[in-house]
Amino acid sequence: MTTVSLLLHGDPDDVDQQARQLRAELLELDVDSAEFAPGGPPPAASKGLDPATVSEIIVALSSSPVLIQLGRALRDWVKRGTERRIEIEVGGDKLTITGSSAEVDKAVIEAFFRREPRD
Repeated sequence: MTTVSLLLHGDPDDVDQQARQLRAELLELDVDSAEFAPGGPPPAASKGLDPATVSEIIVALSSSPVLIQLGRALRDWVKRGTERRIEIEVGGDKLTITGSSAEVDKAVIEAFFRREPRD
């Protein structure tokens, strides 16, 4: 089983909504789970949002091909927002996806998810 940690960056007022939207999209992939980090998001109607508690999603998957699918989904998600940025961590290795060129992103993301994670 592979665990991928996703850390969303952006306007703190939007982070809760974006994290919930991304999690819903990830659950449509063939992942085993996509859960908020311990502490999780507050109830939908609550105020006083702490972005640090809702901006991390832990994704578990047991199939390597799904890693590539996950990378593509994350790249597409970042592209849909002008200020979106996401940090990915797999086995101690980190990658940040921003709104750079789609071809550069595609090559870098696929290379990142194809390599063997270090322990």
